[in-house]
Amino acid sequence: MQNDPLRYFKYTAHNCVISVLAITSLLLMVTGCDSTIKNKSTVAVTDTIPRNQPTINHQAPPIEAKALTSTPEGIAEVVTANNQFAIDMYQQINGQPDQADKNVFFSPYSLSTAMAMLYAAAEGETKAQIQKTFHYPVPAILNPNSAALYNQFNKSNPDYKLATVNDLWMQQGLRPNQNYLDTVQRYYGGKVTTLDFEGSPDPARQTINKKIADKTKQMILELLPKGSIKSDTAVVLTNAIYFKGDWTMPFTAERTSAQPFYNAIGRASTVQMMQQQSYFDYYEDKYIQVVQLPYKGDDLSMLVVLPKFNHKLAMQQLAKSLSATKIKQWRSGLVRQEVNLQLPKFKLDARYQMKTLLADMGMPKAFNNGAEFNLYADGPPIKLDEVYHQAVVTVDEKGTEAAAAAGAVGMYVGMSYPVKFKADHPFMFVIKDNKTDAILFLGQVNKP
Repeated sequence: MQNDPLRYFKYTAHNCVISVLAITSLLLMVTGCDSTIKNKSTVAVTDTIPRNQPTINHQAPPIEAKALTSTPEGIAEVVTANNQFAIDMYQQINGQPDQADKNVFFSPYSLSTAMAMLYAAAEGETKAQIQKTFHYPVPAILNPNSAALYNQFNKSNPDYKLATVNDLWMQQGLRPNQNYLDTVQRYYGGKVTTLDFEGSPDPARQTINKKIADKTKQMILELLPKGSIKSDTAVVLTNAIYFKGDWTMPFTAERTSAQPFYNAIGRASTVQMMQQQSYFDYYEDKYIQVVQLPYKGDDLSMLVVLPKFNHKLAMQQLAKSLSATKIKQWRSGLVRQEVNLQLPKFKLDARYQMKTLLADMGMPKAFNNGAEFNLYADGPPIKLDEVYHQAVVTVDEKGTEAAAAAGAVGMYVGMSYPVKFKADHPFMFVIKDNKTDAILFLGQVNKP
């Protein structure tokens, strides 16, 4: 018998027009430990369909996820969990031996949301390990307040585009656990579709890839590579988040010029460096400079964190000491200041296989044969086989993602000269929602 996989893939980011656009998606694949069990039940989520053809359930998901019992305190708990996971994953990626000169970019929100849908089916020690890794509050708080965030992020806004979508793809002919289906649909707005993974694994893969491509404006055409879905795949969960926004204060292309960017060992490469002198929210201490770049509408912003010293140890120390509390301190210390800002144009396209990362972070049981997931009423036993995650971001003169942070306190008011902020060496950045402080994307630029 083949090792049964649960694959969690993140659908790739999408990058549109010239403005900085970040798109991330996440895909989760569950596979049965014994594919012979698959014929035990004949009740499917949708009507029976011809074999060898993937089926799509065209019933639309709820317009809004149910957030009737959400509270500001509950939303804060879910955001805190998301942000703590963001820091943990960033540090875990940076701690890999081959990571030193690679860029980092991922969406903690996408990963956390997709895993929350799986967490709803977890039991026993598997559930406890996932909870510890992702810092989830109890389900009575996690689910309705995740729904509130889902609804907020999907609200139409004339200033920027931000949307997230969840899908649950299930093997036809198996009878799903109705309580689990209700949770995914009610709280995560998840659309349920049955596919013939057993008889037609590759057409099923193509169906999922097409949905992802459509949701990412054709920028991610093949999230799932050939062979990623097999005949013993039992379920696939996907989450995608798409964001596009313009800077509140855009850069002008005329001031962009070729300049050197120095890596951690001082080796230079040529980048297109954008430049403007304007008033931004700014903070600095002995070791770092922080500038907040708002997006049009002021609901989203990018926080750029630049070590003052271009040394490998400086970036390592920043990553090691990073915490959600520290990010809050930086935000509370921001003050309006004239800044001579120089920031490289960059595009990051990062892909991760996260099985080892997540297992090392505390949830190995989900990937083992003893995993406890209750997705199907008559079950095949399933486990998580792999977690794939891909995220893309483009930053240029026009934008990236839009949001401005509140909390410009008056600490450095007296400065009458412009501060120089020249990102010509590795730096970290965070794209976040200013209303809730939720970290949507987190990255590190080592090579623009």
